[in-house]
Amino acid sequence: MTFGENSFEETAVLNQSIQEIREQVQTALQLVMGDSSPEMLDEMASIFLEDGQPLIEQMKTGHLNHDFTAVSQAAHALKGSSATIGLDQFANICLAVETSSKQNEADGVGKYLATLELAYGHIEKALATFLL
Repeated sequence: MTFGENSFEETAVLNQSIQEIREQVQTALQLVMGDSSPEMLDEMASIFLEDGQPLIEQMKTGHLNHDFTAVSQAAHALKGSSATIGLDQFANICLAVETSSKQNEADGVGKYLATLELAYGHIEKALATFLL
């Protein structure tokens, strides 16, 4: 998987509307769990938001300390939780961070981590609309 300055995965999630993200998550939860009720959306959004920020902080700390294992583990965890709720493009950015960290590429980790943080902020706004 190659990510460049203008790759689709890096920019697509930033260009999605809040409504598009909401629909993506609702569809994924309906397919995976058979339930996209307001209560389920609230629960899954809450879990993702509670776990997401600490994982990003772990990646940032790992990057600063050149602890590529910590970065890789956190990126892998966030990739899984984002894919579970249908945030496939965000999961691909997590994969880019994970791949760069496994290759000990500090510059790649830094670049993708910056994109990841921007995308997370956008997703955070969209998921906040599910919270009851």
